[in-house]
Amino acid sequence: MIRKQYPFFYKRYAYDLSKNVLHDLKNEKDECKINEMDEEDIEMYSSLNEGSLMLDHPVHTKCPHCMGEE
Repeated sequence: MIRKQYPFFYKRYAYDLSKNVLHDLKNEKDECKINEMDEEDIEMYSSLNEGSLMLDHPVHTKCPHCMGEE
């Protein structure tokens, strides 16, 4: 679900800095637990190209629930 409030600001991709996981808010599932993420640990991206820069590093991953890797 795309959110308008801080820290989301209508952006689609949420990166959880504490768990090193990228989420797609348009495909969000309950298992993603977006509402439980600490606001200070959220970095937002408008496009997957922006977020994919993080995924080049081996410790960063896509969420298996909302990014289709279940």
